[in-house]
Amino acid sequence: MSRRPRRFVRTTALVALGALLGTTARLEAQVRPDTAARADSSRPLGEVRVRAAYAPRVVGSASAAVISPDSTPLGQTAPVMGEVLRQMPFLYVRQNSRGETELSVRGSESRQAAMLFEGVPLTLTWDARTDASAIPLAGVQRVEFVRGLSSLLAGPNAIGGVVTASLWPEHHAAERPATAAKLDLQGDQFGGLRASASLGGAVHHSATSTLSVRAGAGWRDQPGFARPDELEEPGTSDRLRLNTDARSVDLFAGARYEHAQGRYLSAFVSAFEGERGVAPELHLTTPRLWRNPEVRRRIASMTAGTGALRSRLGVGDAEVAVSYNQGNLAIESFADRRFATVTGTEQGDDRTVSVRAMFDQELGRYAVLRGAFTNADIRYLETVGQAPAQRYAQQLSSAALEVDVNPTRFVTLSAGLANDAATTSEAGGREPLGRTSGLGWRAGATWFMPMQGLRLHLSASDRRRFPSLRELYSGALGRFAPNPSLRPERARGAEAGLTIARAAFDAQVVAFTQRIDDAVVRITLPDQRFQRVNRDRFSSHGLELTGGTRVERVTLRGDLTLQHARIADPSITDATLRRPEDVPAVFGSLLATAPVSDEVELLARLRVQGETQCSNPASGSLVGQPGAQAVDLGLERRWTPPGFLRRARLLFLLENVFDRAVFDKCGLPQAGRTARLGLSFG
Repeated sequence: MSRRPRRFVRTTALVALGALLGTTARLEAQVRPDTAARADSSRPLGEVRVRAAYAPRVVGSASAAVISPDSTPLGQTAPVMGEVLRQMPFLYVRQNSRGETELSVRGSESRQAAMLFEGVPLTLTWDARTDASAIPLAGVQRVEFVRGLSSLLAGPNAIGGVVTASLWPEHHAAERPATAAKLDLQGDQFGGLRASASLGGAVHHSATSTLSVRAGAGWRDQPGFARPDELEEPGTSDRLRLNTDARSVDLFAGARYEHAQGRYLSAFVSAFEGERGVAPELHLTTPRLWRNPEVRRRIASMTAGTGALRSRLGVGDAEVAVSYNQGNLAIESFADRRFATVTGTEQGDDRTVSVRAMFDQELGRYAVLRGAFTNADIRYLETVGQAPAQRYAQQLSSAALEVDVNPTRFVTLSAGLANDAATTSEAGGREPLGRTSGLGWRAGATWFMPMQGLRLHLSASDRRRFPSLRELYSGALGRFAPNPSLRPERARGAEAGLTIARAAFDAQVVAFTQRIDDAVVRITLPDQRFQRVNRDRFSSHGLELTGGTRVERVTLRGDLTLQHARIADPSITDATLRRPEDVPAVFGSLLATAPVSDEVELLARLRVQGETQCSNPASGSLVGQPGAQAVDLGLERRWTPPGFLRRARLLFLLENVFDRAVFDKCGLPQAGRTARLGLSFG
C-alpha cells in the first residue's frame, strides 16, 4: 500500500480519462411535481428547478431539511450516516474522543438529538446516542432532519432534533415499485477502499397487493485519515493520523407487503461488524490510547399498519412497530503510542427492545387527532478487565397525544401533551434509582400561501430528558467518575421561521431559542478524571439561514448557523456564564455547481467553522481552539450506460484542498487533504 504523492497523480489521471470516456446520452435532472397541499406537510413548497444538496422543509410547525444520499453533490460513494449528515445544514457533526461520530443541534449535547432508522429508535440505548459512523446507508432513500421539536410522538428523550432514515421509496399504492439496482465503489490515495451494493423491487404486483424486497451489503477498509500538514503528532511522522484505521462489513434485507387499501406489513434486518482505532487527542499529554477490536450493531424491526379505517368521526389508521437493537463494543487501552501493550479492557453488550404504537384519527373535517405510545427496555452487560460482569437495566416510556386543527385550508394549528417516564431497575450492584417521570407539551402554527410559495411557522415546547445508564454509572476505564445522582434535564424551546420556494430559488430563515435546566455537562475533578454533573442552566439562541438559486450557469446553495450558547455555572465565582465545550458560534457552508457539458459538472464547497472551547484537564480551565475554513473540489460525470443499469456516476473529489486543520473537538482534527475516486452504477 503506497502512501506517496505519485498515487495522487495517478488518481487524477484516471479521473480525467474517465470523464472523457463513455456514452454521450444526456441525463436530464428530474423535477418531482408538487402534489398534495396540506397546510403542514413535509413536501416541497413548490417546483424548485435548481439542483440542491438538500431541500428545506417545514414539518409539524418546525424547520427541517431532507437529503437523498444517492443524489447529493460532492457526496462520497458508499457513504455511512456520519458522512451524509456532515452535509446536512445546521447540524454540527463531530468525532469524539471515543472515536464515535456524534451530533449537536443548536448548541446542545449529542444525547439530546434522536435518531430513527426505519422507525427503530437508535438513541434509546445504554449511551442514549448513536454512533453515526457505524450506520451504513446502502438502500436508504432519504434522510430527514427536523431541528426543533416537530412532534411529541417520536418517543422519550427526543428534545433536541430528530434524524430519520427511510429505507422504502415513496410510491402510489396502485403502481408497481420500480426495480432498483446499485453498485458503489470508491478508493483514495492512501489505499482506502470501499464498496456497497443493493437491489430492490417488486416480486409480486397486482391490482390489489404488492410484495417488495430490498437487500444489500457493504465493505470498507480504511488505513487511516490524513493528518493536516500543519499539525505534528507525537509518536509518528506518517501522513496518516496515528491509530485511525478502520475495517467493516455490513448487510441488510427487508420485505414489505402492501394492500391497495393501505394495509401493510414490513420487516427488515441490518447487521454491521468492524474494528477501528481511536485517534489520540493532540492537545493532551496523556490522551486516550484506545482501540475498538470489535464494533457490532444488529437491528431488526417489524411494522404493521391498518391503512385507512372509516368511522363516524372520519378516516383513521393505526400502526404498531416492534424492534430489536443490539450492539457490542470492545475497548482496549494501551501503555504507549506504539499500541503494543494492552493495559485494560472493557466489553459492553447493549440490547434494546422497543414497542411503538401510533394512530391518526380525523375529528370531522377540520381536525386530526394523533397519538403514540413508546416503551423501550434497555439492558447492558459491562465487563471491565477480569472483574465480574455488571448488569444494568433501564425502561423508558412515553405516551403522547397531539391534535392538528385546520380552521382554513392555509392554516394549521397544533398542540400536544406527553407523559414521559424512566425506571432504572438494575444498576451494576448499586442501589437502583427507581422511577421518575415528567409532563411535556408543544404548540405550533403554520400559515401556507401556495401561490406565493410562502410558509410561516411558529412552535414552542417543553420536555424532559432522562440521564442514560452510561452517564449515571460508567467509569470508561478510569477516565470518568460515575454520578448516580444526576437529575433529568428540562428543555424548553421556541422557533419562528419563514420559508419561500419559487421556480428559480428557495430560502429559509429561522430564529430559535432554547433553555435546558439541570443541563448535564462534563467537569474535570482534582484527580484529573471527568464527571458529568447537573449545571444550573444551558441556553442558546440564534439564527439559521439557507437558500439556493442559480446565477447564469452556476447553481448556488448555502447555509449559515449563528448561535450564542452559554452555561450558567454556579461554581465559577468570577463569571456567571461560560461557553459550552466544542460548540462554535458560527458554522456553515456554500456549495457551487457548474456544468462543463451535458454530462460533466464541476463542484466546489466552502466549509466554515468558528472558534470553539474545551476543558484542559491539567488546569481545569477552558482553552480556545481556533476556527478554520476548508475547500472541497469535485468533478462529476453522470451518463446512461448501455444495458440494464439506468445511470452511472463518476466522481473525483478532493477534500480539504488547502490541507487546513479543522477541528471537530479540541485535539481531534478532521481529515487533511484527501483525494477520492468514486464510481456508481444504478
